[in-house]
Amino acid sequence: MIIKLDWFRCSPRKKWETQIHQSLEHFAALKPVSHAGIRVEENIESGHRFHISMLLSIPGPDLAAQAKGQTFDEALSKLNASICRSLTQRAKNNRRNTDAPKGVKPQFRG
Repeated sequence: MIIKLDWFRCSPRKKWETQIHQSLEHFAALKPVSHAGIRVEENIESGHRFHISMLLSIPGPDLAAQAKGQTFDEALSKLNASICRSLTQRAKNNRRNTDAPKGVKPQFRG
């Protein structure tokens, strides 16, 4: 997996990088990830201090998510929840689309 990590208006911390890598490992266990782009932005003037956005290149359509929070941990946990929700929803939709009994044509083929 290729990881591109951008820090905007904040300095990288080893603890934050470790947390991001652990999250990516968790996502890779759910679905193979070939490329991950993460942007961490800190804005002191804003109501939400941290803004994290992530783009994952996975089989099928790429997955993009973003989250805001007062702390880095809050923003990252919101981002993780959003991506996990999207991955489980995609898996559920995929199972629903392939659950037809053998020999039955999909409805759109007539």
